[in-house]
Amino acid sequence: MDMPTVIVPKLGGITRASRGARTFGWRLDERSVGAARRVVRETLTAWGLVEGDIYTAVLLTSEVVTNAVRHARAELLDGVVWVRVCVTDGRLRVDVTDPEPGFPRHLVAADTDEGHRGMAVVAGYADRWGWHPAPDGGKTVWWMQVLEAGDEAGGLPIFRCVLKER
Repeated sequence: MDMPTVIVPKLGGITRASRGARTFGWRLDERSVGAARRVVRETLTAWGLVEGDIYTAVLLTSEVVTNAVRHARAELLDGVVWVRVCVTDGRLRVDVTDPEPGFPRHLVAADTDEGHRGMAVVAGYADRWGWHPAPDGGKTVWWMQVLEAGDEAGGLPIFRCVLKER
């Protein structure tokens, strides 16, 4: 995955357009969850996606960024979480990269549990998902969803971004 070579300001996000994709980065803290939801919604709205696709993407982004914040070890809390959004050939792919190397676990939560559902939500809503070690340490959790309206039907920008999977 292409990683931006920018320094992220403490309270803000950095955005970079690259080959039909947008990449955003924030300090790894609880504020990054809301910021990620907001910029994913704004980006996909600007690209002309339908509301149902946007809702799903925002939900899954929120779950994975929340996991990154919640499960990061204390020494990693000064790290950065990156969110990359790409639309190509009627599909949306979102990559979330964080400094924690531990793999995401798909747990079965009890009815009374207040958590442990993040990856189950991703598995339930995404058409495909997975994870891989990030080149500079940490990991990348990704998912893809087939869009309700394809590139031609929905007037979506036809991007040609590289969708790397390992």
